[in-house]
Amino acid sequence: KEKAYAKINLYLDVLGQRADGYHDVDTLMQSVSLCDDLTISATPSDVVEIKILSSDKTLETGKNNLIYKSALKYMSKFGIAARVDVNLVKRIPVGAGLGGGSADAAATLRAMNRIFALATKEQLLSMAAELGSDVSFLIDGGCAVCSGRGEKLSPVQYNFASYFVIAIGKERVSTPEAYALLDKKYGDFNDHNKEMAALKQGNLPIYNIFESVICLSEIDEIKKILKENGAGYTLMSGSGPSVFGIFDSPEATELACAALEKHGFLAFQCNKV
Repeated sequence: KEKAYAKINLYLDVLGQRADGYHDVDTLMQSVSLCDDLTISATPSDVVEIKILSSDKTLETGKNNLIYKSALKYMSKFGIAARVDVNLVKRIPVGAGLGGGSADAAATLRAMNRIFALATKEQLLSMAAELGSDVSFLIDGGCAVCSGRGEKLSPVQYNFASYFVIAIGKERVSTPEAYALLDKKYGDFNDHNKEMAALKQGNLPIYNIFESVICLSEIDEIKKILKENGAGYTLMSGSGPSVFGIFDSPEATELACAALEKHGFLAFQCNKV
């Protein structure tokens, strides 16, 4: 059994497009207590078989699912043939900028290694990097500065409050579309990077470059409600549509959640893990 913890981006900048089509990022990520639950079992078999049962019936559970890819990658790496059964209790909203699929992938790698105990930490991180940009961070979670495609990790400590409210808007911009908007706005990113270097001299703790190109009315509405209910900081996570607020107490998060739900938004209270 593994918990797949969501992530938020306390800081997110994009530095430019790479030759491989990905983008270099500079981000500060924090794992939070909002999570999916995975139960994974493996049975000896002559052939590789992976079955995923999800509480979210809209989720694609075949070969394109990151859980499937993670289990298959682990077995392929070590020449294992087994039937792997996965029971997924899905709580992290899909496509919300919270790394839900990546968290499930990381949890699957951890679970497979608890069952078979064949991979070193370096091998787990290497497999994670091949699966997706956020998977490496979510192997251990916590708080870390992530660079490259997100696979280069530098764990850090910070003194923000521990309590968060995450709200999910209904309007969405896909991740590929969001990056295309950045490319259109910033070109080779040279001017942007010079501007950010100057801003960082003044210590810029809360920032998301996607907010400069994704303009959705719900984002502003969620931020307004969060601030009216005591959030010290508010920010979109990833390319949205999730928005989080940072609070000083769990009591404040409860009031903010109630206010957001009253306005029709899905909202979660959580803390850093």
